[in-house]
Amino acid sequence: MHNDNNILNGLIDIGFSERQAKVYLVLYKKPNANLADLQKLTGIRQDKLGEVLNNLIREGYCAEKKIGRKRFFNVIDPGTSIGSNLKKMEERLEKSYKLKNALEEIYHKTDEIKEPFEYIEVFHGNDNIHYHFCELVKNSKKEILSFMREPFAFHALEQKKEQEDIMADFLYRKGSIKTIFEKKLILNNPDFFTELENQTIKDELRVADNLPLKMLVFDNNTLLIADAAPLNISNELRVVLIKQQTIINAFIELFKFFWQQSIDIKVWKAQTDNMQNKK
Repeated sequence: MHNDNNILNGLIDIGFSERQAKVYLVLYKKPNANLADLQKLTGIRQDKLGEVLNNLIREGYCAEKKIGRKRFFNVIDPGTSIGSNLKKMEERLEKSYKLKNALEEIYHKTDEIKEPFEYIEVFHGNDNIHYHFCELVKNSKKEILSFMREPFAFHALEQKKEQEDIMADFLYRKGSIKTIFEKKLILNNPDFFTELENQTIKDELRVADNLPLKMLVFDNNTLLIADAAPLNISNELRVVLIKQQTIINAFIELFKFFWQQSIDIKVWKAQTDNMQNKK
């Protein structure tokens, strides 16, 4: 008999969230489950269940049928659903090895690698990070490259608006911004496209399934990398500022790799809307 905890951990290892893994496993044990069944068996609130199920359907792991106003859910044969996603992971792994080799080649071409600590600064706290981010954008002249995923360094809407205004001013000064959003960030924010339409920022936007980290590159000579998680329960963040050119060049190549693999945000939205309309 399979151990449920092992299966849950295995699902999380291949990219499921904890909630998705719980719901997916329950659907194996209770076919044709409805929202009430799933809430009782998983302990997840119904408003959260809808989001989890929509993601599982979108990723091809389960199917939905409606009888009257009720929704019922079943898993899709894992040989098809998980098998298909494992194939994608194998392809991504193969590409990652090629990327590693390309980055190693760039790294070893450099004859002068100085002590990295001469070029590294660490900033703690959301307000401090917000200030330095705004200063970096103000001082940029040509191009900003960005991996956009959580976490975010602003406490209030005023700071968010200030960052958007400074980015818009950079574009007004004929600067170029290229941003790749992690798909999960968009799916977890139902107001994403409404907010995007209301912004004055009109940069080049693309979407990737996953991003390895959150980072920004300013004018190809300054790199900002965010920690994956807050430092403590106060949600204060930490970022690393790097000005070592060899390291920056490697991350620029990383950005180029993901840019080629990602999809234009308008094309992605049209494809997503089309899939939703077919259901």
